[in-house]
Amino acid sequence: MSTDDEIKSKSKISATELWIGALIFSILLVLRWFYTSTRGWDSDEPQHLHVVWGWLNGLLPYRDLFDNHMPLFQLLSVPLFALLGERPDIVTAMRWAMVPLMALGVVAIYFIGSRVFSRRIGFWGAVIAAALPPIYFKMGEYRPDVLWGVIWLLILAVVSGGRLRQGRLFIVGLLFGIAFCVSMKTTFLLLIFVAAAVATVGVRFYQTKRIPDFPRIVKGTGIALCGMLIVPLLVFLFFASQDALGPMYYCVIGHNLIPGGTVWQRLEAHLVDPRLWLFIPVLVIGTLLVSRTENESQMVRRLFFLLVVSLFCPVVFATWPLITKQDYIPFFSILSPVAAAFLVWAGDRIHKATNGVAPAFLLLSVAVAGEFVWMIKSCPPFEDRNKDEQAVIADTLKLTHPGETVLDAKGQAIFRRRPYYYVLETITRVRADKGEIVDDVPERLIAERTPVLVRCHWLTEATDQFVKQNYVSVGSVMVLGKKLTPSPDRRLRFEVTVPGKYVMVDDDGDASGKLNGVDWREPRELAPGTYTLILDEVPKSLAIVWARAVEKGYSPFVGTP
Repeated sequence: MSTDDEIKSKSKISATELWIGALIFSILLVLRWFYTSTRGWDSDEPQHLHVVWGWLNGLLPYRDLFDNHMPLFQLLSVPLFALLGERPDIVTAMRWAMVPLMALGVVAIYFIGSRVFSRRIGFWGAVIAAALPPIYFKMGEYRPDVLWGVIWLLILAVVSGGRLRQGRLFIVGLLFGIAFCVSMKTTFLLLIFVAAAVATVGVRFYQTKRIPDFPRIVKGTGIALCGMLIVPLLVFLFFASQDALGPMYYCVIGHNLIPGGTVWQRLEAHLVDPRLWLFIPVLVIGTLLVSRTENESQMVRRLFFLLVVSLFCPVVFATWPLITKQDYIPFFSILSPVAAAFLVWAGDRIHKATNGVAPAFLLLSVAVAGEFVWMIKSCPPFEDRNKDEQAVIADTLKLTHPGETVLDAKGQAIFRRRPYYYVLETITRVRADKGEIVDDVPERLIAERTPVLVRCHWLTEATDQFVKQNYVSVGSVMVLGKKLTPSPDRRLRFEVTVPGKYVMVDDDGDASGKLNGVDWREPRELAPGTYTLILDEVPKSLAIVWARAVEKGYSPFVGTP
């Protein structure tokens, strides 16, 4: 019996397996309810939502506010974001919008596995992918990588769905174009896709000695390219019409281009990464399956798909300078059907060897159970890990008015404009240290009279010193102010750098004295300069603080009001 016959004879999904799958998906949905609310926010999530807020408030990405991502995902999010309004749990609310996308991705994985292998392998590939923590957690976050990964799966689903006629090739190109407008990381997906296609053609020529139909290949490539250009061209024309094409190029491409060494240096850095070497067992499995596949179209689909899986990590490691966890969403998604194919094969043989005592789905069930253990152990679902992030937004909304600026690293305050153009993260810090980006954060804080600041560890040393000298912690944020040290003679001098309305407070909640010879009890507008203060009494602790923070019940000497 050929491998095709074996797969076909055992491709039927038993009723027990369907019930197990339904139970697994039900548990995943229940866990999603907890993880959406309790799992800590990734710093990228507020950053993306700040860009969505910018779209909603007439600020054009790249020109009016910084973003180093392509714009389509954030733009598509605007209607839902507007409906939800300003709320501290906005990230949690927007995470729910990712659930339908993840469900679509799981369906696409099922379709890919069914077409490349069998319905049963497609089913279990979808189950394994849905419960795999690197996919489950990252696709549960609000980020463009979710849509990007789903589009990649849809591309492979279209390719595996049948003969690549002109209409199908156009759809593939159109989807690639949409993916480019979601993330520039589509670059390495396209490289993987093209490399796998070329390798497939080469292998087929080696096996059959038939010269490929180059005119058909060229025509199909042209059709796919036409489809690919449509959406990016519309996006570029829009930003060009807004005089923002130059800023868009810098933010999306120029800013992200950091030295990453040669191809071999990049690969050498990943030699101990097991993901680099997964192509070996995948190719072994692929060689066995392809060599025993009698149906030619099925063989080509398997060969292409397995080459895509095999080439993924080597191509990414060799070409992409900055790799993050979410970059592996497409990889683990397509690896899951391969893992399912092996587990189905092994489970069937164990079932046969034990004369039916061990169910054929035993290994598959154990694998998914292991995924649940991994998931729960790495991130307990009942631990609320985003209280601090929500407190930052709540305090910001309580303290500031629309139009006022808040300095944060990447947009954690979400609903307020930032006084500094660039986001404060690794690439910005590297470029600032090299002098490629001007660190004028202190000047911007002064010019914008920025009253609130979210703590950030990406500040340069000079800016960090400025913040420590001119801002004090209240609640979960920092506000304009500074703590003073009273002297026994009740006389002291201090300097104001950021103009604003300040009030003097002590550990008892009030303080009084003469500021430059004038009584000071009520909030007072202070311009930049040096001031002399003579206290009526010497308190244990003393500070000058942005007046509105004190009016709202905040104090640098106590916790959140």
